[in-house]
Amino acid sequence: MVSDETLMQQVVAGNVAAFQTLYDRHHRVVFNFLLHFLGDRSAAEDLLQETFLRVFAHREDYRPTAAVRTWLFTIARNLLIDHRRRMGARPEYPDDEALQEVPDPSPSPLAKLEGRALEERLHLAVTRLPPFQREVILFSRFAGLSHEEIARVTQASPGAVRVALHRGLRRLRDLLGPV
Repeated sequence: MVSDETLMQQVVAGNVAAFQTLYDRHHRVVFNFLLHFLGDRSAAEDLLQETFLRVFAHREDYRPTAAVRTWLFTIARNLLIDHRRRMGARPEYPDDEALQEVPDPSPSPLAKLEGRALEERLHLAVTRLPPFQREVILFSRFAGLSHEEIARVTQASPGAVRVALHRGLRRLRDLLGPV
């Protein structure tokens, strides 16, 4: 498999097929991050589209010293911050429809049914975290970024990321109670 960095070098050279491959690899995780943070499917789709438009439009700004995934989430995060500013940064609580993730054919219907109640509780609990803790948990647990990658995306120290993750997970445990 071709690395993201190699694909990005091809994108910089104007290779649209390489861009499509990057999109295919990363759009679900970026979308889910945006959806979990916003709780609004339409807004998440708009920001996802804008994220990848900016990746292509600013492809010449990419520096191979940064991981493509980190650069991608930095763009998505900046768009999210701008969106929240425009919306007045009010806390939003997702409705049931917005919490549905991109369809995944692997879980059985029974597994989906059994996990739905816990999933809804988890999503609601995540929305109640302070913004930085929520962001760190979403990057770590839903997007799979390392502490160092999260630190680069959020421009925080790795120590601050670890503390926010620890406190956020402890707060989630308190909010969820016995499972």
